[in-house]
Amino acid sequence: MQSQQSEYRWTSIALAMVLLGGLPGVNFSNASRCFADDEIKIEAKQTEGETAELSVAPLSHLIYPDDRPGWIDEPITDDGKEYSVVVTSGPSGSIEEADELVGVYARGAVQSYVDELVANQEWATHPEMIPMDIDWIRDELVVRRYEGNVLVGDETQFEKAVLIRIEPDDRRVFETAIADLKLKERLAATGLTILGGFSLLVGGSIVLGGLASRQKQPTTAA
Repeated sequence: MQSQQSEYRWTSIALAMVLLGGLPGVNFSNASRCFADDEIKIEAKQTEGETAELSVAPLSHLIYPDDRPGWIDEPITDDGKEYSVVVTSGPSGSIEEADELVGVYARGAVQSYVDELVANQEWATHPEMIPMDIDWIRDELVVRRYEGNVLVGDETQFEKAVLIRIEPDDRRVFETAIADLKLKERLAATGLTILGGFSLLVGGSIVLGGLASRQKQPTTAA
């Protein structure tokens, strides 16, 4: 009985497969191709998505124009006579921001140079900082300028750069300012000494006057 049921079940399955195979446009090979096509479409979508992600350049990727001068990448040079340093604003959101940043960095670079000259001198007290004027730096020390675009990822930003050169005449200007600072320090120290001596003199006179008046009081009473 069980064998007859099993034979009947397999016969039904075989008949169904034959009928399905005979229907127009329906076969297992087409079904297989449909599944394969779906897999190909999914893979294609994934590939397109990956390509789209790769087409967006990372923000850390900088592309400079071909006309960007080579002196911007030159290192600091100091041969004992001339001192040269390049400062750049870096990528900035606007040309005004780039101008402000390059001014701040230029003042800082010159200030560091002057501070080193000050540190080489002997001082009785901690010296004052010699202020740097950015307009004077731009007019007297900047010998080259650059302004251009830089591509940061897919965004166009702006860059400014300047080459600062301190020549012997400029160094003498700084040395004169340092000498004036030392003179100011000596005058301040001398003034304190004179003021201290004057205070002692006045204080001593008051004390001596008080002692003299005390000595005279008994004589007057007699």
